[in-house]
Amino acid sequence: MSDTEPCFMTKRSGSNTRRRAISRPVRLTAEEDQEIRKRAAECGKTVSGFLRAAALGKKVNSLTDDRVLKEVMRLGALQKKLFIDGKRVGDREYAEVLIAI
Repeated sequence: MSDTEPCFMTKRSGSNTRRRAISRPVRLTAEEDQEIRKRAAECGKTVSGFLRAAALGKKVNSLTDDRVLKEVMRLGALQKKLFIDGKRVGDREYAEVLIAI
């Protein structure tokens, strides 16, 4: 899964899972099955939950994007701290933070 591919987010509710009594078998190639399992795992979902969310067009959220955003925010906070602490533009630590951003 690339950094831009979505993970489907759904609310978990015990009452909803108990009401799900209908099963819909789907035919897949081995490659399709492997890719679906991989994507579901990357999203922290079961295969059933992932397919249900995809089929119902649930709100999407990429876990990878969340990780990237947190890292950019961390680097931005570090840059701000270095700037406030009076680091010079030529300072190596300051330059490394700018390069990372």
